Amino acid sequence: LSQLFVMDGKTPVADVIAKAGKDAGATITLKDYVRFQLGEGIEKEESDFAAEVAATAGLTK
Repeated sequence: LSQLFVMDGKTPVADVIAKAGKDAGATITLKDYVRFQLGEGIEKEESDFAAEVAATAGLTK
């Protein structure tokens, strides 16, 4: 809960939860979360553009 809130990058998650609870007039309890990492899942395949164009045009031997 000490992790910074992703939407502003400054406020700890615990403070965001406390403020949301205060605004709602209720107690909020964190039951589950999902962890994301910047750039996770983005795998860029290295390729030769000229070879790719030649293959598409049917010019490869």
